[in-house]
Amino acid sequence: MNKLFIAIAPLAGATIAGLWSLGAALPAKAAVVANYQFQNTLSSTIASAPDLVPFVLGSYSSASIGGTPTTVYNFGKQQGLSLDATGLISDNYTIAALLSFDDISDYRKILDFKNLTSDTGLYTNDGQLVFYDEDNEPSGGPTVGPGTFFEVVLTRDSSNALMTAYFDGTPVFSFSDSSSLGVISAANLLNIFQDDAPTEGNESSSGSVAGLRIFDNVLTDAEVAALDLRTPSAVPGPLPLFGAAAAFGWSRRLRKRIATPLITQPQA
Repeated sequence: MNKLFIAIAPLAGATIAGLWSLGAALPAKAAVVANYQFQNTLSSTIASAPDLVPFVLGSYSSASIGGTPTTVYNFGKQQGLSLDATGLISDNYTIAALLSFDDISDYRKILDFKNLTSDTGLYTNDGQLVFYDEDNEPSGGPTVGPGTFFEVVLTRDSSNALMTAYFDGTPVFSFSDSSSLGVISAANLLNIFQDDAPTEGNESSSGSVAGLRIFDNVLTDAEVAALDLRTPSAVPGPLPLFGAAAAFGWSRRLRKRIATPLITQPQA
């Protein structure tokens, strides 16, 4: 066998190497455990993952994301999704989503880890990513506009409790989650786009989602940058090892980043 070539497994049940499609071997450390593409279904392309459960059933439509027609799932205000995370992830994970909010004013919840009993979680605040934890509120990145799709990735490393948030492939803030606010509670429910009871559901927005992908380990900065949730789960054939760097540059040029205005500071 030619040592310049390696086999890359398909996305379903594969390591992150399958997402890169670059021909360079990566450590088998981050498996995709759930992959939702919202092609007129709330089922994962990985059969072992449970279906997403809507609080109120939304609708599907076509949207243009980076110039590409894409089927998306539309949800109303306080009509998000719930995922039974039992057996999928624990305190060590990567969660990636491609979404847009219709209303970006004030706080709009993206991820809730405490079964809607706590105000903590991942939000946008006036369009900027923030993890709200009452005592410490790390935030950063560009300010996204209403109706604009953006890719958000959140990782949590159980070895040091470090959480890192990414906006369109770029890290925007990190913090030590010593209080385990990013660990899913005993109910094992990850709630998405759904606000919590303490704020009476006021910090949510209607919007759309085009992709949701969950890994059972932490992706590196480079692996996050290579993600594109608009792509189908099938991956091309392997590339020569010596062509990996060139392929990476080519894929990055193809990837159309959504233009965003200048950074604004979140409101207190």
